[in-house]
Amino acid sequence: MSRFLALFFILPIMAFSAEPSVYGAGNLDSDNPYGLSPSEKKIVQNSKTIKSLEKRLRILQFKYSDLQEKLDGTRSVTQSISDKIGMIDGKIREVNMRDSNKTDSIQSLRTDLDSLKEQFNENLTIQSENQAKIKSVLSELSSLIDSINSNYVTKDEFNKLLATQNKILKKISGIKKRNIKSSLSKKSGAQLLKEAENYLSKKAYDKAKIRYERLIKIGYKPARSNFKLGEIAYRKKQYKKAIIYYKKSIALYENASYTPTLLYHTGVSLSKLKKSKEASKFFQVLKSNYPDSKEAKSLK
Repeated sequence: MSRFLALFFILPIMAFSAEPSVYGAGNLDSDNPYGLSPSEKKIVQNSKTIKSLEKRLRILQFKYSDLQEKLDGTRSVTQSISDKIGMIDGKIREVNMRDSNKTDSIQSLRTDLDSLKEQFNENLTIQSENQAKIKSVLSELSSLIDSINSNYVTKDEFNKLLATQNKILKKISGIKKRNIKSSLSKKSGAQLLKEAENYLSKKAYDKAKIRYERLIKIGYKPARSNFKLGEIAYRKKQYKKAIIYYKKSIALYENASYTPTLLYHTGVSLSKLKKSKEASKFFQVLKSNYPDSKEAKSLK
């Protein structure tokens, strides 16, 4: 058994889950889902409309709360001014009773009183305007809720329809995936490899992945294809999966031009998984066997 492959057998068995389907026909998160029947399109349209209405509802509720807060503040100021007016009125009566000749004091108090009355009237106007705005917001809120209730399905009904639609879309997705695999089966290994490399360079990982998997199935450059699948998993930070692909690759061919990268990325993946002891062994093998590689030099 090779010295490289032996490194992988000292690792614990790492479980991993299956990738989610990458060909999500009718994906409801898409702006333009495809593969839908007219009734399904109506459901999607209802969903978008409801989300829009919910957004408007939140905005109106915020406006209402803001206006209500302003109204409460205006009422408080108005009450304070009203209390001051009452105090000044009382003082004027006291002065009149004590000394009718103190006209200057009375005039000063009357000036203050007029100023307070003016503020009082301004606050009453603001308060009235706020009340009118609140009534308008409440009316719009009521109309919006009525519109949601009368024109669109309830949340429970929508969820049921959505569950049914998802089952249909899952079947459609399966059919489309089988069709894609069928079309790939008509291409040669060289064609598939060229397409896979091209998609990988463009970071179209899902399209590259399905082609590398096909190459492994037909036995065309399986070591390279497993390495590339490991690279895809590595770039997506799926480190457990990356290690599994790297292990399969080096078991098939340990002297490939990409072996230094494979060893380095295996070590990094183990480090990311908090397995520093195992990672150091791969880094040591890399430095010992490929001292002039850029990967080995990066460890210095």
